[in-house]
Amino acid sequence: MIYKIDQKKMTVEQIWEYGKDRGHEWYSPVTSLTEYYDDKNSVFVYSATAGATYNFKTGAFESAPNPFINEFKWGAKEPSVEIQLESTSGYQAMPVDLKKAFGG
Repeated sequence: MIYKIDQKKMTVEQIWEYGKDRGHEWYSPVTSLTEYYDDKNSVFVYSATAGATYNFKTGAFESAPNPFINEFKWGAKEPSVEIQLESTSGYQAMPVDLKKAFGG
């Protein structure tokens, strides 16, 4: 989800969402990341614990997650890119600019 926050008016408006219809296999209740990238005019989404069975009482996974990485063109309803990793977990994922990282 992406929200527009107006601090002066003290209002919050949801302006974008994705994944509600994809259910548990895509949803990440514990860790996820949604971020807009101005240089690409796109939204990057990482569903870190997608598909995992998580026991909230014990605080432990009962099965391995199958995380998704998605990129959406701004305003799009479906992803331009979707990558799914299998039987692994990660805290966060984010695009890396190699020129900025290594001075190219």
